[in-house]
This record gives sequence, structure tokens and C-alpha cells, in this order.
Amino acid sequence: MLEPATPPPDPADAELVRAARDGDSAAFAALLDRHLPHVRTFLALKAPVPQLVDELAHDTFVFAYRHLDEFAPGTSFRAWLRAIAWNLLRAEVQRFARERVQLERFAAWQLEEWSAAAPEPSAEAEHLLDCVGELPEPLRQLVALKYQEDRSGEEIATRLGRSAVWVRVSLFRVRQLLRDCVERKTSPA
Repeated sequence: MLEPATPPPDPADAELVRAARDGDSAAFAALLDRHLPHVRTFLALKAPVPQLVDELAHDTFVFAYRHLDEFAPGTSFRAWLRAIAWNLLRAEVQRFARERVQLERFAAWQLEEWSAAAPEPSAEAEHLLDCVGELPEPLRQLVALKYQEDRSGEEIATRLGRSAVWVRVSLFRVRQLLRDCVERKTSPA
């Protein structure tokens, strides 16, 4: 497998690095302007998600600025930046992988917790479902629109071609019927 060729050292880069090491921020800005497109392209080709490109390019230049004294004169500044970018990208991918594993473990644990804590349906809830099932179809439809589909009285009226007052009164009566039915089923015979 062919390795990408390391670009030869650029004399202009060497001079800019020397000036940046001596505290010339304009020299480092010039290095950034020269090499940012290359670093971004390198990262764009390697990063698993495009959102990482700008963040890692920024981190690459921050690291390079803080470690300018570690740059070996006579070597390619571009290759050094590419190595920094590659190492930062690898670290970020590893961090994502660790977080993903942790999230999967947490999700499995949370699901277990919720399953264990899920209450059994009460006898009243089961009786209520039975009572709703015993209602005539038009009233079951009214209950479904209100409590399953969470429709407003106005929406139900429009859908059923009735007035909002009819819906309000009918829901009141249905609730009374259901309450009476549940009470009958739960009271000792």
C-alpha cells in the first residue's frame, strides 16, 4: 500500500514558524491561512461525520500554536499539521465509540429499570377498558377521539358534524356511564 508522500519542507513555512515561535502572531496567522484549506480537506476526507471538520481543524491549529517549540525545523509543517489532525481525529472517534457503548449500556439499564418499575394495570383500569368496550360504537368513537387522539371538543364536533355543546354534554354523560360501570364491576356483589 502506498503511503502519501510527505511534502518537502517549505522555506517560507520555516521562516513563519521561527517568527511565530518568537511571538509574532501575524506569522502564525499567515501559517493558518496557508494551511487551513489543506487541513480541512484532509479532515473532510477522513472524518466519519462532517460536523467534526471545523472543530478538529480549529483544535489542530490551537495544538500547533501551543506546541510550536516541538516542531522539528527542516521538516514539513504541513505534514506536522496533518499528523496532529490525524491524532485528534482518532481520539475523537475513540471518544465517540466509548460514549456510544456507555449510552447503549445506559439505555439497556434504563429499560430494565422501567420494566421492573412499570406498575401492573389496576383492576379499575381493566374494568374501565371493559366498560369502554361495552359502549355503543358512536360513544366508543367519541371516547377514542377525546382520550386516545387527544382531540379538542371543537375538533370532535367538526369531525362528527355535531355542535360543540353536543360533544361536551355527550362526553359528560359518557364519563358518568363509565364511572357507574366501573363502580358496579369493582363493588362486591
